[in-house]
Order: sequence, then C-alpha cells, then structure tokens
Amino acid sequence: MDIYPHMSRPKPAGRPWLMVNMIASADGAIAVDGTSGALGNPADEAVFSAVRACADWIVAAAGTVRVERYRLPRPAAAARRARQAAGRAERSRLAVVSGSLNLDLDLPLFADQRPGDDPPVILTGQDAEAEAVEALGSVAEVVRLASPRPQPAEILAELHRRGAVVVLCEGGPSFNAQFAAAAMIDELCLSVAPLLAGGDSPRIVHGSTRTVPLKMSLDHLLEASDTLFARYLAAPDDATRA
Repeated sequence: MDIYPHMSRPKPAGRPWLMVNMIASADGAIAVDGTSGALGNPADEAVFSAVRACADWIVAAAGTVRVERYRLPRPAAAARRARQAAGRAERSRLAVVSGSLNLDLDLPLFADQRPGDDPPVILTGQDAEAEAVEALGSVAEVVRLASPRPQPAEILAELHRRGAVVVLCEGGPSFNAQFAAAAMIDELCLSVAPLLAGGDSPRIVHGSTRTVPLKMSLDHLLEASDTLFARYLAAPDDATRA
C-alpha cells in the first residue's frame, strides 16, 4: 500500500487538495450497530494508514469523533517513513469541526495526549458559547470561523492558512455532504467490505442538497482479503467544480 502517499495530488488554486476516505459494505452501509469497526479487516486497516500518510491535516466532524472515539494521529514507523519520503511531517495534524462544541474532555483525543503532541484544532463558528470555548482551551486550540457555523470553504481556508497542501476528510456522511455540495471533493478513497449489512445506515454522502452529481473517474482499483479499494478522482471537465 506504499503507492498512496506518492500519488499525484496537485493543489487547487487557493485551497488544499481534499481527500475523502470512507468504508462501506457491499450494500452501501457505512456502519454496523452505529460504528464502522465491523466493516474493517487488516487489509483495510493497512489502507487506512496509507491514506492517512498522504495528508497534512485530517478533518472530521464532532459526531464522528465522538462515536469512533478518535485519538490524535500516531502513525507506525512505516507510515512515518512513507510520510517523510513524500516530504511531509511525521504526523498529520487533527482538526475537529463542531458548531456546538459538544465534546467531552474524556474523549481520547483530549484525555490521552502525551508530552510533545500537537493538540487538536477545534474549528467552530461565531455562535459557539464562550464557556464551551474556554472549557476546551486547556486541551485544544479552538478557532472561531467567520460564519455562525463552520462552512466548507472556511474550513479549508483555515487549514490552507496553516500550510495544508492535502487535507483528508474522514466524515461522517453529513459532513461529507457539505463538501460534496460545495464541489470541493478532489479524491474519494472508498473501501468496499465483503459484507451485506442491511439495516438503515446512511450512504457515505448523506443529506446533501446538491442536485447536480459531482462526477468522479476511477483512478485505480485494488483487492485484498475480498475487500475492494477504489480511488476516484473528480472529473477534470466537471464544470460544477469549485
């Protein structure tokens, strides 16, 4: 899976390249019993690490961070070497987007911080309560963006200001939908698990108000342990692109 960090990702004008990485069952479910863990396997974990090795910043919505119990990125030695070989820092930085700042201080990304860790950056809007901003200030850098609630262009602009060339979005699906509606997804890394999940789980992009499809082209398709790993790129001739 060493190919991922060295793939071409030309930076769009004025913003970072945006990757979206998601896993889904063969029937399109993104979760089993509320989390994505049951869909994964060692091959998917390897690809997950390889995809993360491509990014300067990882961004996720607060709901995903809460459900999946996010931690700060701490890549294994092989991933650190791959990042350095590609000209990146040893670790990605983590940004969490939350309008309400409903984030408990016992979440692993706060509670398990170690000396020398870069704290997470919490991107919020002007409507965030001052008390919540102050409470998180001891374990994170809280940044108020200009809008009442964070918007896709603002999120990428802030990470671009911080030097991001490649940003990896890890969802969830309604968060993905905001970037899809803004036509800002440059790359989709989709793992398809050999599982029929059933249930009422949403799709990888859910709740988008966008009515014109964002066209994607298949760049490559890999297989391991009966799991498919597809890399899609936004079609260069799509006139709806941001």
